[in-house]
Amino acid sequence: MSDLELTCPVCGETSLVLAEDLLEVEEGAVLECEVCGAYLEVVSLDPLEVEVVEEGLEGFFVDCPRCGYTFELEEGEEEATCPECGFTFTPDWSEVEEEDEEW
Repeated sequence: MSDLELTCPVCGETSLVLAEDLLEVEEGAVLECEVCGAYLEVVSLDPLEVEVVEEGLEGFFVDCPRCGYTFELEEGEEEATCPECGFTFTPDWSEVEEEDEEW
């Protein structure tokens, strides 16, 4: 398997997805655009296709501090368990609260 270029449907910029990272990607995984920060759900692996994940409908996305897997939580949950590696951690909601105060 070789590296792939992935074009973000939000900003139109192209990012390189390394072959070793592709081995760990599965359908339903959420990737983040390196340029604009949009969350993209993998809907197909062959060929690699993504769709924009609508933000704010149900929750917020967090990254597991152990494995880096991105998954969705409802705001304010006090504890999160990564569905990828099983690590349990306390999400940092301070960034969300700061964004809310700016509006």
